[in-house]
Amino acid sequence: MNNFNFPKTDRILKRSYFLQLSKNGKRVKNKYFTVVYSQGLFGTTRLGLTVSKKAGNSVRRNKIKRHIREYFRMNKYNFKRNWDINIIAKPEAGSLTSELFIPSLQDVFKKIEEGIDN
Repeated sequence: MNNFNFPKTDRILKRSYFLQLSKNGKRVKNKYFTVVYSQGLFGTTRLGLTVSKKAGNSVRRNKIKRHIREYFRMNKYNFKRNWDINIIAKPEAGSLTSELFIPSLQDVFKKIEEGIDN
């Protein structure tokens, strides 16, 4: 049985890791998200989130982050390799409904696993 928790070891928290990932990572985009990813160095798939004020007020930004974290928490075991992933929400993500989050995130995570660059 999988453990669906989201401990600190599965998060990218330090600015230096975000900068390193931005510099060395590959990018995947869709209408709502830009994802920067690279091969993980810590033995687990880790997630970092970037949601700017352009996406909406604090309530909307936190809602976006909660949806992304929940999707990642439930699907991180589908990755065959360990990745460091930073999801950057575009301003259009602020208008996403709950029903549109899942297909949009499935799209970018599928591209990551296939290794497609944009």
